[in-house]
Amino acid sequence: MKSFLPPRLWCGLGVAACLMTAVGRLHAQPAKTASTAGEQPIQLTPFSVSAEKSAGYRASSASTATRTNTAIIDIPQTVDIVTKEFWSDIGATTFDQSFKYLANVFVRNRYAGNGDNVSLRGFETAGSISVDGVRMGNNKRDLVGYERLEVVKGPPSAVQGRAGGTGLLNYLLKKPELGVAASSVKYAFSFDEADSAMHRVEFDSNYGGDKNSKFAVRAAGSVQNGDDYIKFHEVKSYALYPSFRYQLAPRTELVLTSELLSLSTPSREEGHGFAIYPEKARRRVGIFNNSTDPITALGLPYDFNIAGPGSVDKNKIANATLFLTHQFAKWLDFRQVANIRYFGYDQRYFTGEDNTRIIANSQSQAANGWRRGQTYQGDVIAKYSWSDVLTGMTMVGYSYDDGAQADAFFNGVPNAPFNTLNMAAIKAAGNSASFYNGRVANLPIASSTENKNYAYGQYVQQDLGFFKNRLLLTGGLRADHSATGTSSRLSGLRTAAANVTLNSHRYGVTFKITPALSVYAVKSVQNDAPATVARYNGLIPGDPRLSEFFTVTPLAELKEVGVKGETFAGRLSFTVTYWEMIKAGTTVNTLSNGVSQGQNVTFGTVSVIDGAKSKGWELTAYGSITDRLAVIANYTDLNTSQGFTGQQNSLGWTTASNPGRIPLRFAPDWNANVFLKYSFRDAKAQGWEVKGGVSAIGPLLTQITGFGLSKIPDSQRSFDLGTGYRWQSYNFDLMVTNVTNDPFLITRDQAPRTYRFSVSTRF
Repeated sequence: MKSFLPPRLWCGLGVAACLMTAVGRLHAQPAKTASTAGEQPIQLTPFSVSAEKSAGYRASSASTATRTNTAIIDIPQTVDIVTKEFWSDIGATTFDQSFKYLANVFVRNRYAGNGDNVSLRGFETAGSISVDGVRMGNNKRDLVGYERLEVVKGPPSAVQGRAGGTGLLNYLLKKPELGVAASSVKYAFSFDEADSAMHRVEFDSNYGGDKNSKFAVRAAGSVQNGDDYIKFHEVKSYALYPSFRYQLAPRTELVLTSELLSLSTPSREEGHGFAIYPEKARRRVGIFNNSTDPITALGLPYDFNIAGPGSVDKNKIANATLFLTHQFAKWLDFRQVANIRYFGYDQRYFTGEDNTRIIANSQSQAANGWRRGQTYQGDVIAKYSWSDVLTGMTMVGYSYDDGAQADAFFNGVPNAPFNTLNMAAIKAAGNSASFYNGRVANLPIASSTENKNYAYGQYVQQDLGFFKNRLLLTGGLRADHSATGTSSRLSGLRTAAANVTLNSHRYGVTFKITPALSVYAVKSVQNDAPATVARYNGLIPGDPRLSEFFTVTPLAELKEVGVKGETFAGRLSFTVTYWEMIKAGTTVNTLSNGVSQGQNVTFGTVSVIDGAKSKGWELTAYGSITDRLAVIANYTDLNTSQGFTGQQNSLGWTTASNPGRIPLRFAPDWNANVFLKYSFRDAKAQGWEVKGGVSAIGPLLTQITGFGLSKIPDSQRSFDLGTGYRWQSYNFDLMVTNVTNDPFLITRDQAPRTYRFSVSTRF
């Protein structure tokens, strides 16, 4: 594929980078900064982004795509930002809710599992979540401790390190503010059409002394207790995010953040099988949208759960990150980051999946384990300029990461008669807990492994600005070396090992037509280490198919062009983008019903998606149209394809012939989101506001157990409405989600109509 920039221009960029580095050393003519030693403490702007105040839902800068605090209009790649103000307005508290209303971003499961996938522009990606630029591994999250979320679409590894090739979700933690003393408390109560209820208390307190203070502390946290809308699913959550900031000297600052969570949540969706979705949801899929389908005919309610009680996921999460920033000179900045982390889990769940019969296979499964790690990252930034013709920035950095994890998996079947579950009988019994009395789980250990790994990466990024930064050129090159080893804790034998060095690169150009309007182009490439993948999963221990493995070598390549701008007096930012992305080495897990070791089971078959492609155009706008009207709006036209062996018929796809290419699963033809908030409040910010939004998706392929891929032929929509009232220091808020009480199927269904009332105060 041809690159957006010709090779000669890329070579010229490299030569110019070397020359400008030399110029910077010789002349040390710095870019303008806030102050010098002896004056008031400076703002370490190259790295500081979380303290930026958003206007409405607009944020003007981001750090994830470049590792520095860079104006979004200058970044030659799509970066979507969600602020804590927006999370508060929609009542978002969890990982899956954190990117609601974003363009082309969908979660795999509502409860995020222990390492959940996120779909970005049609590609499902894992290992693509970081906190303040440090990859910590995927886990459940509580948004009370976060300032914002930045989503980079496309390979980010040229400066951010190895991640899922289709993008990166970077959460920024709340940090202490100097000279500020403020606290807030919020209580929220929610209930839904399934008669479940949830209580939640949040707090956020910052003490930063007076305007001359050099020390600040902050603590945010939450306690949550209640029931999910799915029968037998309970939620207990405790979260604490303490942090402190210390200005050691006018040019030196130390920040420590930490995250402590204890969670007990549902381990999976409702039995994890499509079979037990309510009638409304099943009728979205053509093959089940008829009165003769035996499960659809049962008219299962929203809260039905064939798996019964006992599915629970207990997590313990602890991590701490230290940030040391120092400015050697006005033109030279340094940052060192150190992180330690721990994640432990204990999970038990039951499944029952059969989409054609009311008698479902029942399996008992459990898993427990832990992972720990440490990361060290360092960055040095040199800025320089020559008259008004040329400015430059050279950034070099490294990262070191090592970790270990241990897992144990258990798999079996309950004792008879619970080895099969009759949905009609469960419904007739009122889907009560007493129906499952006497069920005993038979759970022999299936596998137990231990993995140790380390990785070292180094990168260089060069930015050049010409003619008062009218023309911006950027390039990044990164080399990563990683080594992994996996052993069986049952046999003591090593089962897999890898030792590889990989390179990634990105280069782009931005031309600013006016200070508020730019055009850009970028190419970004990431190749990942080969991975050995189990062909089958979910089978009974001893099944010989469990020993089948294959190797994949992932690679992602993005080409993107677009226009970025600011309008309405700078209150509203917008982006219009066209992209093409290819990803090799992508795998997909297809669920089927069958027999293993004489038992009826639901098992997965993992296969490689041949030559997966994604392309389309995207329009996004976020910010405020007026001082009273805030908005997030986006539209995506999406075209995806993958190689496929099979043929299409009225039931979906079978495995008889090769039709060429079909769309990726969970990738709708189009998707659109609009959320508006209008304020009637007076000059003292007292009074009413109203808000509401709609999310919509077009036709898509979904995965159905026993059928593989199947079409959802119709478009779907979900509506949210709310209002708020502020009186003195108190804020009262009412939010109703899924107003029409309809299903919204993409990777999983949404909750029924839910009412959430909250009251908060500041002091």
